[in-house]
Amino acid sequence: MKLFKNKDLNRVDVLDERFYTKDNVTFYPSVTTVLNVYPKGFGFQDWLKQVGYNAEIVVERAATQGSNVHNAIEDFLNGKELVWIEEGREHFTLKEWKMISKFMEFYERYLKGSDMVVEAMLWSDKLKLGGTADLIVNIAGETWLIDYKTSNALYKTNEIQLAAYKEMWDEKNEPKIDRYGILWLNSSHRTEKEFQGRGWVLSEITKKHDHSFKLYSHTRALWDEENPNYKPKNLSFNNSFKK
Repeated sequence: MKLFKNKDLNRVDVLDERFYTKDNVTFYPSVTTVLNVYPKGFGFQDWLKQVGYNAEIVVERAATQGSNVHNAIEDFLNGKELVWIEEGREHFTLKEWKMISKFMEFYERYLKGSDMVVEAMLWSDKLKLGGTADLIVNIAGETWLIDYKTSNALYKTNEIQLAAYKEMWDEKNEPKIDRYGILWLNSSHRTEKEFQGRGWVLSEITKKHDHSFKLYSHTRALWDEENPNYKPKNLSFNNSFKK
């Protein structure tokens, strides 16, 4: 198993924004930051009305859950043992552990023993863009780009995000990406078939890549219009206080 990490890139996370830099002078936005301006659609607006003032809490909880599952998968692929309950303490919630277990089923079927790139930092001067691909892996002789999702649904932005990742990866790396998709660990699927199990599915993006990437380009034009002088909103806090 080959693992890869690009130590030349730094990532700056500030609230709902993320920027990448190689020299702490030039900063490029992440794909997900750019896609924040993409229309969320009627379903999202209807959901906001339903949850009302609790929306921020629900979103934050979902983000924490997603981060915990992502970090656990990364740790596992880097050789760390995952433990659910240890000395009476839960390291993961039941829902998180269920999704981690679904990933393990996918791993045993398709990833075990394969060459892979874990959490690949991507950078493009051409696109003025950065990003982190969850997984690049060889499955049955084809190079897949895979992003993990723990959300209740998949969205158009998932397709656009992976199209941009493919562009950045293919710009500087070999082999090129053959196929890409979302490993959805919170799906309602209940049948077993190729790339699908109970509660998980590898949902391949089958639309033409050129179309998906064109949607990114249009979205980036809107983002640039609203952020002409973009840079991280760096916040500085003391590490400790003493009376």
